[in-house]
Order: sequence, then structure tokens, then C-alpha cells
Amino acid sequence: MPDSTSSQLLSPDRGIAPAHDTYRDSVTAVFRSLAVASLSAADEPGELAQLAARTADALNEVAEWANDGLSADPTACAWLSYLRWARAAGARPPASSPVPPARDFESDFPLLASPGTPHGDSFTVLATGEFGEVVRPIDPTTNSPEVLTRSIPYGLVPNLGWKALVPLVVDAAAITHGDPEAQTAAVATALSIHASVRARETNADVSHILAAVIEVCAGMTRPAPKTNALLRMVSKVTDRAELGSADGALSRAVTDGTAASSALALGLAAAKVAQVDDAGNQDPQGTVARALDLINGHPATSEAARSVAAAVIAACWGTTSVPTDDGAVVTELDVLARQWCDRWCP
Repeated sequence: MPDSTSSQLLSPDRGIAPAHDTYRDSVTAVFRSLAVASLSAADEPGELAQLAARTADALNEVAEWANDGLSADPTACAWLSYLRWARAAGARPPASSPVPPARDFESDFPLLASPGTPHGDSFTVLATGEFGEVVRPIDPTTNSPEVLTRSIPYGLVPNLGWKALVPLVVDAAAITHGDPEAQTAAVATALSIHASVRARETNADVSHILAAVIEVCAGMTRPAPKTNALLRMVSKVTDRAELGSADGALSRAVTDGTAASSALALGLAAAKVAQVDDAGNQDPQGTVARALDLINGHPATSEAARSVAAAVIAACWGTTSVPTDDGAVVTELDVLARQWCDRWCP
């Protein structure tokens, strides 16, 4: 049973307060963390950072409509945004597929919008031109981990308690990922970011965040026994020896890390262990580095796990926990963060 600190982090009806002094800083930090986790050797954003940026643009579009006094379907906006990404990456959907109306994203963010070489289920399903739903999945087995990273921005949406946030994330994940385990892992990712932002108000740690996420995910109607079991295993990890051992229970459970729930568990475990290691050192940027080092040294390392770990730490500690250099990708992510804050907390 979570303690009172954990219960404050995820409320069914109370969401993140955008007027809080730390909100804008957390948004900037989380967006910057995408570059930390996914920059390629060519200093270009990878597929996962690009998908997360498309999620942010879709949610910004929802906020734009709302600020004009109109409503927009957030799942439809997400689908159209992902279709723009897939077409830019070379997808050629059937003629019957909708052609998304243009937005300024391509001109505003040339690196985040640049053509890439996608390799996950998102691209494969989007290339069909069809719209996946929970009750009508395009492929009920899709379970690749890039769905985690693209779900991160949902955790930053203000004023939504988990009762409203959970179905929003499930529907967005189901556009491409039909496996309930992947949908639940996407929810756990968004809830972890949401709880991490709230943790700045209470000085809660990753253990409290995990307890809150476990409680909400356990009550979901999606059948996701593996994801829930992995979250409980992560809550029992206390040091890097448990995470680093190839023969450890968690390592055996995450197998090769190619499933969404496995990457989620690895990312959250790394964030938790790194934070424990950093206790009292007041070195949040070092905490990110330690978390990524733990993942890089693990047999099941993945970009999605890296993005989860970096984003959770960034949301907890703000821009001090991520690099502040003036790289081109970081600059674009900073602009995207400002756009987000202008639309969601004008």
C-alpha cells in the first residue's frame, strides 16, 4: 500500500499545476532529456526523439484549438502527427489514407522533422494508413518499446488527474500498438513523468513515484500481468548489483529488452538505483549519467530505456539534471518546450 507521499503524486482528479514555479523548468528538462537519450553519432535526433516531438506537436495543436474556444480530438491529432512523421520517413500509405494537413513543425524544427530510418512497430503500422484503436487494433501483437518515448509528453499535460490521463495515453498508444502490455507500459511511462513533476513539490524520490504508478496501473482494466509484475520487481531493486547482474531476477525478466514493458522496467530501475547512489551528493546531472551508464552496461540496453530514465530524473530535478550546451537539437527542443508552455500555460 503506498504511503501518503506516494498518494500525493498521482491523484484521480488533481493534475499538475502549470502555474507552479517549477513546471516550465520540468518541461524544458524533459524535452532536453530526449536529446541526451537518443542522439546518434551524427548528432542527430533518433526515431524515438522525433516521435516524442510529434506527440508534443499533436498536444500543442489540441491546446491551440482549446485556447480558441474549440475542441479537438487528441487521439486524432496524434495519429495525424505520427502520419506526418511516417511519410517524412518514407512511408507510402494507400491512396485511401488521409493526407494530414500541414503544420509549421517541419519549418520550425528541421532536425526533429528530418527523414530518418525507422525500425519499430510504429512506422510499420502507420505505413498501412489505418487508425488503430483499443477495440480494433491493426496488429494485436505490436509491443516494441518506442511507444514509451513517444508517450513521455502526455505526462506533462497539466490539470489532468490520472482518471483522464490514462485513457488518453491508452488510445494514443493503441494507434500502433495493439498489445495491452505495451499500452499499459505507455501509461506507466506517462504516469512516471507526471508523478516526477509533482515530486518536485514534495521532495519525493523514485521509490515514491514507483509506488504511485504501481497502484494506478494495477487498477487498470487492460490485462497486463507482465508489465505490472515488472513494476513490482523494480520497486524491490535497491542497488546497482541487482540491476547489473545478468543472472539477477530483473535481468532474467526483462530478457532482451525488446518489449515495451522490459524497456520500461530497465529505465525505471536505472533511475531508481542512480538516485539512490546520488543521495546527498546534490549532483542531478551526474545522476542522469549514472543511470544511462547502468543501462548501457546492461545486456538489454535500449534507447527507450534510456529515454525513460533520463526523463524521470529530468522531471524530478529540472534543467540542472540535463546538459545545457547549445547543440542544434537541444536548441530545437528548447523551442518546442517554449511552444508547449505558451500553449498549455498562457
